[in-house]
Amino acid sequence: MNTTKILIVDDHDITLHGLAKYIEKIENTIIIGKVKSGKEALEQIEQHQPDLVFTDVDMPVMDGVELLKIIRKDFVNIKVIACTMHIQLWVIQKLLHNGINGIISKQSLKIDITRAVDGALSGKAFYSADIYEAVLEIMKKPVGYFSKFDELDLTKREKQVLQLVSDELTTSEIADKLCLSPNTIETHRKNLFLKFGVKNVAGLIKKAMERQLIE
Repeated sequence: MNTTKILIVDDHDITLHGLAKYIEKIENTIIIGKVKSGKEALEQIEQHQPDLVFTDVDMPVMDGVELLKIIRKDFVNIKVIACTMHIQLWVIQKLLHNGINGIISKQSLKIDITRAVDGALSGKAFYSADIYEAVLEIMKKPVGYFSKFDELDLTKREKQVLQLVSDELTTSEIADKLCLSPNTIETHRKNLFLKFGVKNVAGLIKKAMERQLIE
């Protein structure tokens, strides 16, 4: 049996090394790289041509959804499994829409990782139990639901952060104004990037203006 070359992408050291520990126990697999962003992942993909990529969704520089889109366009034979803490329907729908080969929850790495690898390699997408429930919910939604979701379904706090970002406030200034921690503001910013499908503040402002969410 051929050895499966696997690349791991996650910006958290604990998850990065945790994934590696479990993958190392799977027969006929070899880890060819461990990186912390989608941009670094693409460099590794071009150099080493892995068979399978494990990727986080929420990452700096380039998130997992954007990485998946590029892989589907330029490296069509590579399988991709998302490993995420996000169970929100809009996140799962983006992954499904872009041809993900499996999604596992970070809460269930140990029990699901082997099944996810086997599923991806055999062409049968595997989902952790909590992810599968989200997939079923997505299937019940009417046509067009998620296109509207991206435009309109922002939380109250996300709308506040979006407006303050457009006012050119820094993360620290927004945190002070909203009485929240800078880490919380960064999380909201990352969620906004993911919802709007952008990589930076300039892209966020442009799309928010197009949808008349800010002036």
